[in-house]
Amino acid sequence: MRVVADTHALVWYLLDDPDRRLSPAALVALEDAESTDGISVSVASVVDLWYVVRTRGTFTDDQLGQVVGLLRDPESPLEVEPITLEVAAAFQEIPRDRLGDPWDRFITAAAMALGLPLVTRDRRITELGFVETIW
Repeated sequence: MRVVADTHALVWYLLDDPDRRLSPAALVALEDAESTDGISVSVASVVDLWYVVRTRGTFTDDQLGQVVGLLRDPESPLEVEPITLEVAAAFQEIPRDRLGDPWDRFITAAAMALGLPLVTRDRRITELGFVETIW
């Protein structure tokens, strides 16, 4: 099973998560995807992480470098998903008043365009009902 990972799910899965913030269902979905069809990661997640480094300081440049390194590694189960015209069209379908954050909109739109479930705990995304979510 292939899934799209929201930024927080990706970080918690790839990097040490001592607080065990991933739900059991999210962890199983990501592990299953890693061992079978791979994990899709919107390029918007990379921009989102860069933004977090610059504004919140809850993520570091080194951690961002680790994630980017994994995304560039051809042996990694991670596959970067570009912002295509199909993703842009799905982005436009999402009501801005219900999901205003552009990174969340692009990540959700990627899952919509790919027809894949999205691993996320973001309540605004799950309440939209535009894409199957796993948490």
